[in-house]
Amino acid sequence: MNWNTNAIEPLKAKEHCCEEASLASHTTYIPCNKPAVNIVGWKGRSDAPIRMCEFCTSHNVNNRGGEIIKSYAVASNPWPSNPKPSNPYDAMSEDQLLLEWDKKKEAIETAKAEEMELRKYIVKREFPKPKEGMNSKPLGSNGYQLKAAVKYNYNLADNDTVEATLEKLAGMGAAGSAIADRLVSWKPNFLKSEYRQLCEDKEKGSQFAQTALNVIGEMLTIVEGAPELEIVAPKGKKK
Repeated sequence: MNWNTNAIEPLKAKEHCCEEASLASHTTYIPCNKPAVNIVGWKGRSDAPIRMCEFCTSHNVNNRGGEIIKSYAVASNPWPSNPKPSNPYDAMSEDQLLLEWDKKKEAIETAKAEEMELRKYIVKREFPKPKEGMNSKPLGSNGYQLKAAVKYNYNLADNDTVEATLEKLAGMGAAGSAIADRLVSWKPNFLKSEYRQLCEDKEKGSQFAQTALNVIGEMLTIVEGAPELEIVAPKGKKK
């Protein structure tokens, strides 16, 4: 905006305060004058960066192509302020944002692997002959205890092998038949391929698919899961 500065000497923001135009500015420039927190410039513009408060920073970054050049801090701020902070990621470029996420993801994966390795070592050292289930050991004389839950994963083979094995058990007489009946429980598996086909058929106008999906809805609840994110490097290159 072209401010009228002929009638009076142009106003200036106070030291350490926001230089952006106040909402009260119309024909004459009036500085915001709230405590400055950032130095903000604009992409593709020749205007010199200026000091801005939290509100003006957020408005310029989100609506006017502004970018935070650096934080603005002074030893003492004469203005009491408790502004609502903006998301620090707003000022990052796409590359900066993805690199920051990738760095944190790798740090989490490394920390999880190191924690698991140390956890297994502690369990083996503190419980040389652990039993499956909960193992306890007193720590000192103040009532603290170290507890380790020892678990094993029991994985069945494919269904054909399981059924053939149960038939063998059942052929071992009444006792074998009883064990075969109780040893394995069958959990229903939801086949998304069949469900998605019904959804596609519904979109094409199939009345059967519409009716079938209504019936399936009585037993099915769909809940959004955690999203997955991956940066894929070109072939022959590492991230």
